[in-house]
Amino acid sequence: MLKFSLSVLLLLGTCAAQEHHPFSQLQGSARVLIVFAPDNTQSADFNRQLQLIERHSFELSLHNTVVVPVSTEMDTSAHFSFENLPLGTPLEQAALRSRFHVEPSDFLVVLLSQDGIVQIRSASPVDIHALTASLDAPRLH
Repeated sequence: MLKFSLSVLLLLGTCAAQEHHPFSQLQGSARVLIVFAPDNTQSADFNRQLQLIERHSFELSLHNTVVVPVSTEMDTSAHFSFENLPLGTPLEQAALRSRFHVEPSDFLVVLLSQDGIVQIRSASPVDIHALTASLDAPRLH
């Protein structure tokens, strides 16, 4: 059900006239970790990041984190057991790349808080222990 809800949110969020952040309905319920792979290449960084996520999928699930792998080269849903929302169509992938200003040739990791705020934006693979530590850190208001 969560995967379906995320798909609907992504599709609704790509509409230019929409005022709400595409992940706004996830507020208070899930974090989103988006991993962009460069198009038309085998990316060592992308593969490394997915391996780290796979190894630490339990920790991510404890933090209610949904992974969104964005790749035209591989069917990530068939290869990984972590909670994920694969974006199947080129239109979905292009919309997400546009939203986060990611060129097709770029590798990028983006972590969105439950509030839809970008907490991490990294052009190199992110250590999952550092990521979860930042999620556990108290927030200053």
